[in-house]
Amino acid sequence: LTGEDTFAGFPGSIGTLGAALGATVLTRLSKSRGRRMTFIGGYLVAAAGGVIAAFSIIIQSLMTLMAGFLLVGFGRSVSQLARFAAADMRSEERRGRAISTIVWAGTIGAVVGPRLISPAGEIAVSRGQEALLGPMVLMAAGLVLAALGFWIWLRPDPMSLAIDTSDQPVVEKTKLSLLLRHDTVWLGLTGLVVSQFVMVFIMTMTPLHLDGNGYDLNDVGWVMTAHTAGMFAFAPLTGWLVDRMGSRWVLAAGSLMLIGASFMAARALNAELPVLLPGLFLLGLGWNFGYVSSSTVLQSGLELQDRLGLQGLADSSTWISGGLGALLSGVIVHTTSFATLSLAGAALALIPLAALLMLIRRRERAAV
Repeated sequence: LTGEDTFAGFPGSIGTLGAALGATVLTRLSKSRGRRMTFIGGYLVAAAGGVIAAFSIIIQSLMTLMAGFLLVGFGRSVSQLARFAAADMRSEERRGRAISTIVWAGTIGAVVGPRLISPAGEIAVSRGQEALLGPMVLMAAGLVLAALGFWIWLRPDPMSLAIDTSDQPVVEKTKLSLLLRHDTVWLGLTGLVVSQFVMVFIMTMTPLHLDGNGYDLNDVGWVMTAHTAGMFAFAPLTGWLVDRMGSRWVLAAGSLMLIGASFMAARALNAELPVLLPGLFLLGLGWNFGYVSSSTVLQSGLELQDRLGLQGLADSSTWISGGLGALLSGVIVHTTSFATLSLAGAALALIPLAALLMLIRRRERAAV
């Protein structure tokens, strides 16, 4: 809208800020209004944001566009909170599969969505409008349909079902400051934040690394498709492994995958596809293992009211970490190199492993 590259990342950053805010607000609303009406309201807010973003294209206003993306991000947080809603309706030994099913459903949007951008833009151009208007209108329409789907099919309310099937009576929730002293809570939050940060950190700069080494959009598309497949396609397997082997082992495996993927990316000095493509796939798969396992361990051993208190904090922290990863990645590549960025990602991916080892040692000492 402005013709200045400086502002190119602003809408995305504003959207991330909106998602972090939405995770907190919508979690609180879920307690009083239930999941169903909260999720419907969240998607309608996002749809309104899509309409505002579309209007910004017509009037050529960057500020209006950012306002629209703030609302879109706010409502987008529903898609992440849905995994906790699914987990709340399952016993503890089946929560991994419940969470992974919601993550796996993201494959549809991740694969189909980008394919619709070009046709939607062509329709807008054929009607004498800016090409960007088409995807904005399509996004708003899709969000309205999502809200309608929740209205029709999300019955009974997941919150009431979770309360009805809980093994524990509903009591006054534990203070958040006390919950944060739990080892498993810290482990879950650490796994979520680090997995998201490292994945976004490296993924954001990969297309630019490819472009800077002479690769075309088709090559970029193949690498990012492999990355998306790693993120979503194997989620059912991840959930099964979490329930079968335990979330901590899966978190450790995910951290090792992120480390391996980071080293592979660092080796691709000239963006060699035989190295970078499997590396980005492994980066996505490592994120999947870390995200599903951390979401599960965060809920373990806690009553429903305490789990609800953590969900908003967990998702807000995750969205913020991703936003920081995207912002810092550009600065690091600009001042150093893509290889340095990737090695930094490998170092950060050690943090969940260190947290896991500390937890194991602490429990061993307590058992003596």
